[in-house]
Amino acid sequence: MAVLSERMISTFVVIALICTCTLAVLEGPNVCTRQDTYKITVKVSEQKPYTIRENTWCLSFPPRCSKYKVVFKTIYKEQEITKQKPVEECCSGYTETTSHDRCIPICSKNCRHGICIAPDVCKCESGYGGPLCDFKCPLGKWGGNCQEDCMCQNNATCDPFDGKCMCARGWKGKYCDQTCSPDKFGQDCGEQCRCRNGGSCHHITGECHCAPGYTGPLCDDLCPAGKHGNECKSDCTCQNGGVCIPTTGDCFCPPGWMGSVCAHRCPEGFWGRNCSMICDCYNGGDCHHVTGECQCKPGFYDDKCLKICPKDKYGVNCTEECDCRNGATCSATNGTCICSPGWEGEKCEKRICEDGVWGENCSKVCQCDQNNTEFCHPWTGHCICKAGWDGETCSRTCPLYTYGKGCQEHCNCKNNAQCSPINGTCICAPGYRGDDCSEICPENRFGEDCVQRCACKNGAKCSPEDGRCNCTAGWDGVLCDRPCDDKSFGKDCANKCNCFNNASCNPQNGTCTCAAGFVGELCKDRCLKGFFGHGCTQECDCHPENSIDCDPRTGRCICKPDWRGIRCETKCPEGLYGEDCHSQCNCMNNSSCDPDTGNCICARGWEGPDCSQPCKQGMYGVRCKEKCPEKKHGNMTCDHVTGEYVCRSGYMGLTCEHPCPPNRYGLNCAHHCYCKNGGECHHVTGKCQCMPGWQGELCQTPCQQGTFGVNCTQHCKCQHGRCRSSDGHCRCSRGWTGIRCTEICPEGYYGDQCMEPCECKNDFFTCHPAEGCICRYGYTGENCDEQLFSRNVQQKEESGYGSMIAGIFAAIIVIAITVTAWFYHRRRVADLKNEIAQVQYIADPVPDRNQFDNPVYAYQGSSRYDDGTTTLLNNRQIRNDLGTNKNVNNERVKLGFGVTIEEDDDCKGAYGLQYDLKNRDADLGNPNLNVYHSIDEMDGKKVEHVYDEIKQNESEYDHPDHPRPLSTTWKSQYHRMPNGTGPKTEDDDAGPSQLKDKDPELGET
Repeated sequence: MAVLSERMISTFVVIALICTCTLAVLEGPNVCTRQDTYKITVKVSEQKPYTIRENTWCLSFPPRCSKYKVVFKTIYKEQEITKQKPVEECCSGYTETTSHDRCIPICSKNCRHGICIAPDVCKCESGYGGPLCDFKCPLGKWGGNCQEDCMCQNNATCDPFDGKCMCARGWKGKYCDQTCSPDKFGQDCGEQCRCRNGGSCHHITGECHCAPGYTGPLCDDLCPAGKHGNECKSDCTCQNGGVCIPTTGDCFCPPGWMGSVCAHRCPEGFWGRNCSMICDCYNGGDCHHVTGECQCKPGFYDDKCLKICPKDKYGVNCTEECDCRNGATCSATNGTCICSPGWEGEKCEKRICEDGVWGENCSKVCQCDQNNTEFCHPWTGHCICKAGWDGETCSRTCPLYTYGKGCQEHCNCKNNAQCSPINGTCICAPGYRGDDCSEICPENRFGEDCVQRCACKNGAKCSPEDGRCNCTAGWDGVLCDRPCDDKSFGKDCANKCNCFNNASCNPQNGTCTCAAGFVGELCKDRCLKGFFGHGCTQECDCHPENSIDCDPRTGRCICKPDWRGIRCETKCPEGLYGEDCHSQCNCMNNSSCDPDTGNCICARGWEGPDCSQPCKQGMYGVRCKEKCPEKKHGNMTCDHVTGEYVCRSGYMGLTCEHPCPPNRYGLNCAHHCYCKNGGECHHVTGKCQCMPGWQGELCQTPCQQGTFGVNCTQHCKCQHGRCRSSDGHCRCSRGWTGIRCTEICPEGYYGDQCMEPCECKNDFFTCHPAEGCICRYGYTGENCDEQLFSRNVQQKEESGYGSMIAGIFAAIIVIAITVTAWFYHRRRVADLKNEIAQVQYIADPVPDRNQFDNPVYAYQGSSRYDDGTTTLLNNRQIRNDLGTNKNVNNERVKLGFGVTIEEDDDCKGAYGLQYDLKNRDADLGNPNLNVYHSIDEMDGKKVEHVYDEIKQNESEYDHPDHPRPLSTTWKSQYHRMPNGTGPKTEDDDAGPSQLKDKDPELGET
């Protein structure tokens, strides 16, 4: 059955494909579909059962039994199936075209002057009519004889056969006198109008006429932004982002706006769409009419204006910075400064007390160190220190690794760098650099700011701090240019050499280089018999029977008694050979001759037939067979006899590997050095290499103050002390401590190294870091309990109080005098006319019409005891001349001028002028002479005024219509009166007429 199903599915697919191909043939209208029945034959499979027999083991005899079972096999058979398929064909009345792709209508009779448009329906050409389009009449006529008139309208034509109107596009009705309905247009009103949104279409063309607010070919678009109405020709008048309704033009306002054209904001307290949301702001704050965000009043902030501006902020949204000083509080609303006690001014920047004092009455003296203090608080006396200073009186620098105003900032300096207490700048110790002194000097640089260049040699590295050379193994000296001596080796030449028998010790690793004749690690072992030289590699060349041995160092043969010669080969005396020793030996350089042949046997270091030639370069010794040792210093070859090198200047040793001993230098170390103060003598040049802290040719001069180190090239950084010339270590002055002497002694300690404790008697003392217990500023005495400035402060306070009382008293006197003058001026005018006869007026020169001098105002009392009344009234008094001409100063004394300092001291307590009290009393008691008095004198003595000021418009004398001058200079028209108080002439001696008192109240000096 499964196979049958599979085959049926495959068949159906094939049929569907065939049907699809068939349906795809005809296109266009008038195509109909019918179901066509057909049959197909298919093979189907089925399972057919059958029985089979099997043999199996069993308990019988024989032990084989039969067993049956049913099995299935697949068989196939043919089966016929009926199916249907869709078939496309032309509908009734239509037939296929010759190309079999479309269906066209069929007219049973031929359309003569037209075309077949539907089954048996002809569409006639213009001017023809009838079912077969074979009838024709003139235009506007119809009927059998074309006698009938057409009644069609609007450009319609009538059928010439039956007179039926054929309407033009957009018209309908029997006579084509009706337009298409609003939803129809076109030929025979057969087209459906597609205009949308209430738009109507033209009955002929179908063009859409849109309703107000719409536009577009089909009226499916709203008016563009800013337009509305018919054909979207009207402009919108909405403001503030409002959108107008396209149909009516009414404004649709955005949130926060209202009104017919969206011109009005929401009323206070409302916001949002249609201004329907209520503001949620406090402390008088309003909200934004659009977003509802709170707009706080000055002094408040936060989402709901619940928070007051933080400290140092004010204004709208707390964006303004307060500029109040000295602890003043700032009004959060307008930034006005509310001064703390002791301050005044717009920004509270002015002290109420003068500098140096504080307190409610400015009576207390500030204790601050003036050099280190910005100001003394005028109310509390607290010292406000400058940046970098600390302590109760600003006499201590900031604690270690703090800086700035109030020492609140923490330094970030590394590697023992000094931190400036003022601005925190790191002052790097030698060997470091960078903003925080974290960078070590680069290689071959050292010292302050890493500007010094290292001079170390032979691979040595210098200390970045002081430039000291850290020598590699085998080197020594200030610059590591001196090898270890012959007794030491290794790092810092600290290891002792253990080589024996004059062996050379390698300065780097201590390896022994044995001298000729010795071997072994420490060169303890002598060469075996028969061998000699370096490494004992050379065989002795001696006559075996005539010699005892050879020298292990040189290979020289040690002959038995009576034997001579280089090899102990002869008994002949030196220079002879032969059987009887009669032959002369001509070998040179102490060489010997063979006793038989006379051939030369060359001495050590020589070769050639007559032994006259030295060994070739690089060879030496017996028969020139020994190689020169590896050279380290010296000339190009070794000695051809001994193998020793000729060392260059400053070196010694087997291979010239060791320097000259201390204090010796030069070739063969023959010269002496005289370096002082630990200076090292250079083994080659003899130049003294000074220890740190010394300089000069012989290192005899210490570094100048302010420098230290090698060659005195580094600069001290001790701010309050001196540095040690060797390493720059600071030795602080009294009162200072710290690595760079930048810290003042801690509170309670003073002196050298701040080791001495202060034990002051009382609180009037303060502990000075250098001197110990001293009086606080403003105090003195043995116990420092006497104020220096208390008397001055008290006098200042009393003086101010007295001046105020004097001013009030003077004002009262002026008022009293004015009232008195008002009531008595008429009577006084009459008296003045009688008295004025004593005054003479001269019109030459012409009187100054702008001046009027009244003698009553001619006296100026002494400023020393004046209570201020005379100054307030601008009075001046002219002293009477009693005719006392006892000395040359009488005229000057009369008006108080020309008195020396000593005279002024002698006249203390006088009534303000420098004339004696006796004369003054006489003047007061003599009414004839004492005609001028000051107002205060008249008030005190009850003496009537001889003259008084006159109202300007009531006197014909003394120019009453002009003001009285302030000047005390006498006018020329006023002459001296009989009592001598008038001015002198030009011929008179210098006296009162030429001098006047200076009035400090008027700015005169």
